[in-house]
Amino acid sequence: MNSHYKDGMRLRTLLATTAVLAALAPATSHAAATDSGLGIRLLDAPTALRNDPRARIYIIDHVVAGTVLTRHVGVSDNTDKPLRAALYVGGASIDKGSFFPSERGTPSELGSWSTVTPSSASLQPRQSATAEVKIRVPKDASDGERYGVIWAELPPIGGAVKTVNRVGIRIYLSVGNGPAPKSDFTVTQLQAQRTSDGIPAVIAQVRNTGQRALDMNGSLSLTNGPGGLSAGPFPATLGTTLGIGQTEPVKVVLPQAITGGPWTAKLTLQSDQISHAVTATITFPAAGKTAPPVKAVPATKEKGFAVFATIAGVLIGLLALGLFLLLWRRRRDKKDEPETG
Repeated sequence: MNSHYKDGMRLRTLLATTAVLAALAPATSHAAATDSGLGIRLLDAPTALRNDPRARIYIIDHVVAGTVLTRHVGVSDNTDKPLRAALYVGGASIDKGSFFPSERGTPSELGSWSTVTPSSASLQPRQSATAEVKIRVPKDASDGERYGVIWAELPPIGGAVKTVNRVGIRIYLSVGNGPAPKSDFTVTQLQAQRTSDGIPAVIAQVRNTGQRALDMNGSLSLTNGPGGLSAGPFPATLGTTLGIGQTEPVKVVLPQAITGGPWTAKLTLQSDQISHAVTATITFPAAGKTAPPVKAVPATKEKGFAVFATIAGVLIGLLALGLFLLLWRRRRDKKDEPETG
């Protein structure tokens, strides 16, 4: 069955005959996810996460077992004809840097915990409807994070090979007592490469060191290049989702005109309200080659070292000046001493 999935403003299509696996790329705006004229968007978010941009487009929360979580979504018909969409919650998983929704009907905890009211929406052209999503977390639910998607799905079309069009909102639900688990990550290394057709890129290895899944985004700037050149910032390629404890590459594609170097690369990545910047000296290789990885140094440490070096230089200068003045004064005093005979 052919399948179309859309999340945020990015679309990926995968064709399969028996199973459906699709990676929903992180949304890059607050607009509704749309596909084939069908749209869906989150209408509310927890006030505790009002500063988290992901919480405005995805359901992201931490609750204790036994909680009933309520959210509302808007479903819209952006076409000139009526649409009827089924509304439901399905499961998902994270693997190899991607968010994979499950095929409809695949058993999942979030799917069994959730109801959408109404379960379908009959939409007139250019109109929208609101649905309520309730997630009833069992009292005996184990601690941990679950992943899923709230779907709006059109009836399948086609003959022997069906095409399914659906749009969704991700769910990242953490269950456990106490405060929400911390989110964090580290960037261990940067690696410069150039494709066979001459396009340069920088690959960063990012490890999720926290207890929540992350959706990475950010940018890279180049300074101190040949002749003092600077370039950027260039956006990181979106679509990397890191599960707990996972390490995956984040790629930044650069213009073909970027020369070999060396360059000082500064990469800033963020997810939720967590942001880290690292630097490294890189040199882009010839076409079709990949340079050896270079250790990434936290930019805060580099800045701190620069400040320390500046302060140390000033202190050394003052010390040298003081020593010079002391010697000069002693020589002057010795010169002014009366001669004795």
